[in-house]
Amino acid sequence: MNKRGQFFPKRSLGQNFLINPNIVERIIASCDLKPTGTVLEIGPGKGALTHSFSECSQKVIAVEKDDHLAAQLSETFKNTNVSIIHADILKYSFDELPDNIKIIGNLPYNIATPIIEKVLDCREKFRAFYMTVQLEYGQRINARPNSKSYGSFSCFVQYYADTKILFKIKNSSFQPVPKVQSCFLKLEPLKSPRHKAQDEKCLFRIIRSCFGQRRKMIENALSTIVHKEKARELLKISDIDPKLRAENISLEKYVRISNMAVKEEADGRKIFIN
Repeated sequence: MNKRGQFFPKRSLGQNFLINPNIVERIIASCDLKPTGTVLEIGPGKGALTHSFSECSQKVIAVEKDDHLAAQLSETFKNTNVSIIHADILKYSFDELPDNIKIIGNLPYNIATPIIEKVLDCREKFRAFYMTVQLEYGQRINARPNSKSYGSFSCFVQYYADTKILFKIKNSSFQPVPKVQSCFLKLEPLKSPRHKAQDEKCLFRIIRSCFGQRRKMIENALSTIVHKEKARELLKISDIDPKLRAENISLEKYVRISNMAVKEEADGRKIFIN
């Protein structure tokens, strides 16, 4: 904010404010809010969506990091069903939140991943997570096998949640206008993974290692952390063509590889190099 009281978006906070009323309406309609429900809004900004959330929900908890915006919002929503929390969402504790709530937010690109990781870590508390993100980033989250967008983060998110891009958003819908297009994405936490890994740390270690060598055939990529002959055995037992690449392997098959590796280790056969 300058000396005249004018507010300027902070690039360091990734501030791009939604100004298109049609997109506001589409977001509200997509979130299927209930009059008895609670919404956690991440980064309410100038409150473009907050008013509508308050009209459609019993309670809104809006977490805003920016000092000026938090103060302004606190005044605007004084004595309403909206609670403005002046905090960094990455440091804000979810422990006191009620269960079965919906999260909605316009996520800055530079902290979108840690926000998603934090929400998924507490996924039992939430019914759904709706977010505005850069289109390319949303496509990565939602990507399926055999596409260039499919990667380790796709697998991580989809292990814990169903994903769906609800609609695209033109960059002209924001002020200041970002250089890229955006999308509105839904994550719906799974009560339990469809394909359960016996050791999730092992699963994601394998996935990250394979995608870290995504140009290599899966046998060679897997051999960066698993002994070569064991990598060949794991793929054979898991019925996976060793000539495929990381992007061709489904999450279900990565779970299969991981579970076989865990079983081999439990039986006393050393699988991993380190």
